Amino acid sequence: MVDLSQINKNQKVLIKQIHAQNTLKKRLFSLGLGVGKEVEVVETSLQKNTIKVALGFSAVALRFDEAKMIEVEAR
Repeated sequence: MVDLSQINKNQKVLIKQIHAQNTLKKRLFSLGLGVGKEVEVVETSLQKNTIKVALGFSAVALRFDEAKMIEVEAR
């Protein structure tokens, strides 16, 4: 399994599954992150505690632990 935290900068991936509790799943879904969506890793913080991803015309910053729960497939 490859998760979002392992993806390199400027790489596009497809979200395959979200392994999180319902509260976090709902929050991610409300931000536009759902199964079947294509996202691109824009940048990561120096300490790797946050990851900025772009989806469409929006950008979302995720905690590293949240990104680990998002299973992805490379494009």
